Amino acid sequence: MWDKELKIKQVDNLLNEMKPRRKAKRPKKGWIQLLRSALGMSTRSLAERCSLSQSRISLIEKGEIEGSLTLNTLEKIAEGLDCELVYFLQPKQGRTLQELREQQAEKKARFLNQYTEIHMSLEQQPTSSAFQKSTQDKLKSDLLQKWPRDFWDEK
Repeated sequence: MWDKELKIKQVDNLLNEMKPRRKAKRPKKGWIQLLRSALGMSTRSLAERCSLSQSRISLIEKGEIEGSLTLNTLEKIAEGLDCELVYFLQPKQGRTLQELREQQAEKKARFLNQYTEIHMSLEQQPTSSAFQKSTQDKLKSDLLQKWPRDFWDEK
């Protein structure tokens, strides 16, 4: 099996194992504030545990809500809460990486086929829709097999 295809399958399997955890959305006031308050821990106590100032903890909680918090800071806060940071990216709408790849191949094949068809029409040699579909399917298959360097380029 081709190395890149194997890698995609391995990552898809890993993401599939994490499916039960995917539904969690960030709480309105953020995870830090939620966990800290659930533990009954003050910002002062968390600050001491993280070797930070109390005002810095407040800024960090605000930064989480605004989306400006760095992973390094989040790791430090997680440690102060005696928690571990769990971080991963996932394809939207529950899709797999393989599905994203196939979608891109379809998009690229459609673009290449339309480009060719425009030139064929200009030369007054239009092709049938069945031929166009067949050509597009062949292009998609070739793109998936060869996975060219410009595969993810927009055009």
